[in-house]
Amino acid sequence: MEPVWSIGQAPNRIDGTLELGIRHLTPGQKITLEAFAQDDLGKVWRSYGIYRADDQGTVDTAGTAPEEGTYGGIDANGLLWSMRPGGSDPVYFMKSGSAPQAVTFRLSSDGVLLGERTVDLHFVSDDVRVTEMTEPFAGKYFCPDASGRGSLPAVLVLGGSAGGLLWSEQMAALLSSHGFAALAVAYFDWQGRSGLPNRLAEVPIEGVDRAMRWLQEQPGIDAARAGVMGLSKGSELALLYASLYPQAVRAVVGYSPASHVFEGIAIAPASRRSSWTHEGRPLPYLPYPGGPKSWTAAELAQLRKLHEQALQTSSDEQLEAARIRVEAMRAPALLMTGAHDATWPSAGMAEGVLQTLKKCGYRWEVCHAHFPEAGHLIDIPNLPVTAEQGVRAGAAAAAAREAWQTALAFLQRNLALSYSYSRPS
Repeated sequence: MEPVWSIGQAPNRIDGTLELGIRHLTPGQKITLEAFAQDDLGKVWRSYGIYRADDQGTVDTAGTAPEEGTYGGIDANGLLWSMRPGGSDPVYFMKSGSAPQAVTFRLSSDGVLLGERTVDLHFVSDDVRVTEMTEPFAGKYFCPDASGRGSLPAVLVLGGSAGGLLWSEQMAALLSSHGFAALAVAYFDWQGRSGLPNRLAEVPIEGVDRAMRWLQEQPGIDAARAGVMGLSKGSELALLYASLYPQAVRAVVGYSPASHVFEGIAIAPASRRSSWTHEGRPLPYLPYPGGPKSWTAAELAQLRKLHEQALQTSSDEQLEAARIRVEAMRAPALLMTGAHDATWPSAGMAEGVLQTLKKCGYRWEVCHAHFPEAGHLIDIPNLPVTAEQGVRAGAAAAAAREAWQTALAFLQRNLALSYSYSRPS
């Protein structure tokens, strides 16, 4: 009798639990399950597990640990996040958009192929309308069907220094699948696409406000229930925006955040610049030691050290001038950090933000979710994880899943009630 596959229920979401089971095996039979996926660069990633069928001739990855494989222990999604590229290929799974991710599973026993199935893992639910934006800003809007729900809460999502819509599009897509209208906004792009600046230097914060105003004015949106979410430099920007435009934001989520404005980043900088401007003026910033950076491989390997030195060598006056005025926010905030952050000391900066808010008697909820085994990139759940120095793949995968559930619960809790709302003219 041929093995019978059971692979979830369509559509399978990337943030869900993969239900993969094989029945009609011989009790005690050893099988190998392999998973294959191709990233946007055309590179093929692979994982595998060797399992033994139980007394009923069944293997269920949600309840069976592999005897050998690319992951250990019981983990229903282990074959997803533990995929690695062959040879000496880069260890970043390049997935730039929100199109479904195809994963092919192969079943074999004693070297004989017994079957193959391909599953699409979805970021976007069927009831979500997707709109690509080029004017008045570059972004992608995900709006779920609001029939029977009333007005929708909204979240504006900002990615990090990778530029474009990396991370932000996928995060916005996932939020929309959980009932939020979500807008991913690109504020710069290294290749200058969509007319965006090709450097992360002197980016006007007004662009974020323009996008937020557009989002809040969309049909079916409750403008009083709008939040902002960011990753890394996008988290720096999210906290800045919530501080400068407090009446626009009712919840803030920062993945690997900053507490200060840092020097801008350009491929070939000619002079020092702030990362951001407001009302036509560059915001005060902390300069990197040793002059403007060209972001060579050597400099990129020293990112955390550069940021720590910027914090340590700046004067008290510089630190205060460049500090993000988080006490001006009027919204609950969630900050999430990893102990092995190799980009900047996000955990220490998050604690600094909490201390500032505590001292000023901040009356809104503030949380710091710290992951002792995570790095800087707390990524989309269940994608193949990025191997950061000192971070175990399994720990990174667990942190990504827990962070996503923490962020989702926080937004559901804090954007679930209507607030009185007014915006400055």
